[in-house]
Amino acid sequence: MLTQPSYQTYLDAKSFLLQGELVAFPTETVYGLGANALDPQAVAKIFQTKGRPQKNPIIVHVGDISQIADYAAISNPIEQKIIDTLMPWPITILLKKKSTIPEIVTARSEFVGIRIPSNEVALDFLKAVDLPIAAPSANISTKPSPTTAQMVWDNFHDNIPMIIDGGSCDVGIESTVVKVEDNRVIITRPGFITQEDIQSLFSAEVSVEYAQKVSEITPGNMYKHYAPTAKVQIISTPEDITFQKNKKIAIIATQEWIEENNQILQSYPENIQIIIWWSKNNLISCAKNLFVLYHQCDQQQIDHIFIESLPEKWLWYAIMNRVKKSTEI
Repeated sequence: MLTQPSYQTYLDAKSFLLQGELVAFPTETVYGLGANALDPQAVAKIFQTKGRPQKNPIIVHVGDISQIADYAAISNPIEQKIIDTLMPWPITILLKKKSTIPEIVTARSEFVGIRIPSNEVALDFLKAVDLPIAAPSANISTKPSPTTAQMVWDNFHDNIPMIIDGGSCDVGIESTVVKVEDNRVIITRPGFITQEDIQSLFSAEVSVEYAQKVSEITPGNMYKHYAPTAKVQIISTPEDITFQKNKKIAIIATQEWIEENNQILQSYPENIQIIIWWSKNNLISCAKNLFVLYHQCDQQQIDHIFIESLPEKWLWYAIMNRVKKSTEI
């Protein structure tokens, strides 16, 4: 059921969680499908409900920095600085897990992803339930992550007892995931907090870099993710677009790309839907709208999506990471 945020809602949510049930809740990134992280059977229900591969680890959400030490070991000053400076915010840090966290949460890895969301409803919920919450995105596995409660409902309907409706998510793509190795901060999953943001916290003695290979201990890296039902193809110019008879086609592009190619686009058949993906001058809105537009295409039964390629730097890097993951076979 869809439920408005309130203290009573959070108490009801805690009751569900202690009974091994799942609760969906908003964060600043996407909606999460939460279970009591200390209950292996409840966490198993996440995998069953989503159709999620059990080799794909799940991030643990807590409501306060003081709780991290109960579930993971902070082993060096770089990890501590990231936690003290960037939490709560859309960042997850991989730390050595303690025995309190069941192996099913981490896919048997010795590392657990810990996150403190900055969304007010999420923080109130986490503090009220006073439990570590294992929560991936609240969608069917491989599908676009939900950024509204309605998107969660469209995924699960009555399959979960509670969806806390906190409105639209501010960020719209999942958190940045980092792991500290010696004097390096490795970004194992790009997100809203960029390489440049993290590097600004440290002197040149600490390097911040993207992982050179897929990290198996990071959620969302090993499998196709974020994908609508339609085939997704990345394009640079209108010439990259192919027309298929009896296929519903959508073009997702920024206002600038549409204006630049307007004359060509006007010559396209009327059944080609052109969707404005906001503007290159507003990257936050591009991130926020991506999964919403994918969901919209699903509802309209679009067969083929052509999406503009963005430069792979700053927040664009994370946006294109999600787009590329949605094109994988």
